[in-house]
Amino acid sequence: MKVRTPNLIWLGAGLGAAFWLAESLLHTFVFDSESLAVTLLCEHDPNELWMRLFIAISFAAFGWIAERSLRAERHLKDDAERLNRLLRFVGHVKQNFPHRREGRGFPLFGDPLLQTPAAAGSVPGAIAAGASDDADGIGELAVSEGDIGKLTRILQDLSRLLDERFDELHALLQLTHDINMGLLLDEALEKAYETLQSVLPYNRLGVALLEKDGQVVRARWARADYPELMLRTGYAGVIRGSSLQGIIASGEPRIINDLAGYLELHPLSESTGLIVAEGIHSSLTCPLISMGKPIGFMFFSSLTANSYKNVHIDVFELIAGHLSVIVEKGNLYQQILTEKEKSERLLLNVMPARIAARLRSGAKSVAENLPVVNILFVDIVAFTEFASRYPPERVVHLLENVFVPLDRLCDLYGVEKIKTSGDEYLVMSGPSGSDTGKQLRNLAEFALEALRSVEGMRYPDGELVRIRLGMHTGPAVAGVIGQSKFAYDIWGDTVNIASRMESSGEAGRIQVTEEIHAKLQGEFLFEQLGMIDIKGRGPMRTYFLKAKK
Repeated sequence: MKVRTPNLIWLGAGLGAAFWLAESLLHTFVFDSESLAVTLLCEHDPNELWMRLFIAISFAAFGWIAERSLRAERHLKDDAERLNRLLRFVGHVKQNFPHRREGRGFPLFGDPLLQTPAAAGSVPGAIAAGASDDADGIGELAVSEGDIGKLTRILQDLSRLLDERFDELHALLQLTHDINMGLLLDEALEKAYETLQSVLPYNRLGVALLEKDGQVVRARWARADYPELMLRTGYAGVIRGSSLQGIIASGEPRIINDLAGYLELHPLSESTGLIVAEGIHSSLTCPLISMGKPIGFMFFSSLTANSYKNVHIDVFELIAGHLSVIVEKGNLYQQILTEKEKSERLLLNVMPARIAARLRSGAKSVAENLPVVNILFVDIVAFTEFASRYPPERVVHLLENVFVPLDRLCDLYGVEKIKTSGDEYLVMSGPSGSDTGKQLRNLAEFALEALRSVEGMRYPDGELVRIRLGMHTGPAVAGVIGQSKFAYDIWGDTVNIASRMESSGEAGRIQVTEEIHAKLQGEFLFEQLGMIDIKGRGPMRTYFLKAKK
């Protein structure tokens, strides 16, 4: 606990009072002149009163002067100590903040007029001595006006440079925030390419991500301000034994300012050879680490030699954490979208897009009443006998050869594949549009093209592969059946009649009903068959669809 010095004014006044009392006691008991009450008030001698007042006031005045002098000394010492602490802080700042680097790139702290107290000449004499912990005494801690002026200029420079530093840090944070606005990895990296050039020099920016539990690194994205990239997206290499393994182990960025010389020392580095072939002379390779786990690398490359210095590593480390999280988040989000697209394609393979949309919206039961729909059945002739004589691989191969071209024709003519059942292929058109005539024509053209798609196709025994087709139009009902392994299907008399047209038809022919003939006879050629007995319906007039007029 700090001991406080007594107030010297009161001490002087006390000494004056003690002197007054001592004089009164002397006159009473030593000189036996008068009583104590008389001598205390100086009634025995008026001159004694003036003398005592003068001496008592002098004691109080000396106490006041001494108090002022002591306080002045104390304030001076405290001021000097504060200045010494400021000087030590300035020296600490100088040692810990990097100096300004001129040229392209991010300018950090300028070289201030900062010197530690022990340095030559910045704050001379007493201040330098005062910085020492051994210094004590007012003489050693005295500060001249010139020293104060120099210190003021130093602190002004420090304040200005700190302001610059904070502004630059804010700019970096704003930069990473802007990059983070892109959810997809490609969007974020495009933004990074456009904005990072304000803080780092590069002509090419690339990102490679680790795969297979960190055993392989693959180029994920790259962009440059020159036209041709030799090291393209998709290029992959093994981490083990490469220079990148050391970067992962240390977690520290690496600078190579002479890539041509580096390639001479490492001629087997294929990636370096490709980069040098692009004209790159210097590179800064930075590890991307998210949540303590390495996820890949960011490569800054320049067409100019000696482009990178340690200050650029300092700059990258300021934003490395943000960039790593952004890259990992963007990559995961893009993977999720990719998987979602795959699932969408799988869903659209088993049902129409409008039905899939209703299921995604949360509909529990999906059913459709279709006033007019066009149905086409396709069946492979003699397939059952073929399937019984050959191994499953050959059977599946034949089905793919027949049905995959039909899938492509569905996209071409805008018709909807409903399902395949064994060697039977079910297609419809009409429910999703208002131009039913056009959709019926599209289905007729699909049927004719389907016949042409199997021309020349043969079974392993040399027999020609032939298909039989049946077509009808009318109302139907459709919907999704099942909860876990659900499927879209279509029912009704129209479907049954189309199936009968196929099963009662001939190989290599398209048998259609009178309703189809009536609607298409102006644009297509038909062959009349007359009345045929249709199971479940009795006699019906049918036709073979032959060609488009």
